[in-house]
Amino acid sequence: MNKSNSLTKKHLLGYTLGDFGECMTFSIMGSFLTRYYVNVAMIDMGVLAVLTLVWKIWDTISNPIVGMFMDKMFAKKRYKDGKFRPWMLRATPLVAITAILVFTAPNFVDGMGKLVVVFTTYLLYELAYNLFNIPYGSLLAAMAKTDEERAKLSSARGAGGMLGSMIPMMLFPIIISVFEKTPQLGYGMGVTVSALVGFVCCLLSYWFTEERCTTETKGKPEDAKITDIFNTLAKNKAVMALCIHGVCQGIMMAISQTMGTYMFSDVLGSMALMSASTMITMPFSVVTLVLAPKLVKKMGTTSLIKRSSILGAITYVVLFILHITTNINVWTHIILSAVAGVFTGVGNMMQWGLVGEAIDYNEFLLGKRTEGTIYGTFNMIRRLGQAIGSSGGVALLGVIGYDVALSNAGLAQSPTTILGIKALCILAPALATLGSWFAFRFVWNITPEVKAQMAESK
Repeated sequence: MNKSNSLTKKHLLGYTLGDFGECMTFSIMGSFLTRYYVNVAMIDMGVLAVLTLVWKIWDTISNPIVGMFMDKMFAKKRYKDGKFRPWMLRATPLVAITAILVFTAPNFVDGMGKLVVVFTTYLLYELAYNLFNIPYGSLLAAMAKTDEERAKLSSARGAGGMLGSMIPMMLFPIIISVFEKTPQLGYGMGVTVSALVGFVCCLLSYWFTEERCTTETKGKPEDAKITDIFNTLAKNKAVMALCIHGVCQGIMMAISQTMGTYMFSDVLGSMALMSASTMITMPFSVVTLVLAPKLVKKMGTTSLIKRSSILGAITYVVLFILHITTNINVWTHIILSAVAGVFTGVGNMMQWGLVGEAIDYNEFLLGKRTEGTIYGTFNMIRRLGQAIGSSGGVALLGVIGYDVALSNAGLAQSPTTILGIKALCILAPALATLGSWFAFRFVWNITPEVKAQMAESK
């Protein structure tokens, strides 16, 4: 395994393409899957809420197990391509295949068989996604040697994730609108194109990246145990802060994605407006990606996240007040929502470098370097937040009185339902963002003094 002296443009491009590729399908799952199941596959909302909860529980449990498994396998096998990249290569075709099955297989069965297919295909997609995402996310700690390199790789991942999410968000609503009379065909074509693009980009990510740092799990393979997760959470406050932040980010993103289609279709009046919103958001996000590494160098990552979180929460609250006190213009909503999303997205974009920092701190505290286990644990907590947000969002659709028949007939929902959708799409992200601020204000403990001690210990 060659280990370059410096982080190259090829490395950054490769890491960018990894999140771009996986987000090409993952963003579709977050934003359009609920609507596909409810409005096209005609799955009962109550049943779907239960299925979503089961999926997310499985996903949550599997994350640290997959991460720990990768740590143990590398300690045992010593793969020549590194600790994480071989798993990225193995998982890439599985992500594409299972993503296509999620949006096509339910069309071929009815009754209880349809529920079995729905449950199984999405379960397999989540497993395939984890087999790529966990080594990909852990790879940052094996590529970056300094805080500056972590910031660059975090921005690269943020750029890839942004583009990989925005492109489907722009194209998918248009495809669905074009095939309005045959929605099954529209969803199937959209996910197939996205999956194929994602497949190519994930392969390129494998080829262009390199594990530059020592990534061996210290000790024997059997030394990596499930109890390491609990020891880490109990003794590593940095990981605990990331977990609080992760669950808040997971809730915010899941509710926003799950409810986003309802905000545009039932409140603002047009699903196609999602494409316009994505295009307006993109310039804001590009500016943030360019400025983020410079701001991190000036004020530090945690300080940047805290300040942007407060600004994002304030913007969301202002937007909600405008919604309940005025007949807000749709473009005002889109612009303010874009600004709020950019502020709150800083925490999601820059968190990956902090995961690498927490991994170094864990090695300093406990004498073990287990990137896969720690990233898997962090991802587990993030997915727990997503489970709460996704299943809660679906369940709350019924609580606020959402009527599928009215939507399919092109009729308006009740005022109470409209207010409920607004609260879920605007107030929930504001509260979750404040939770992220709390985590880095009161729990995170890697100070400059602690960093100096860590550097000295090496």
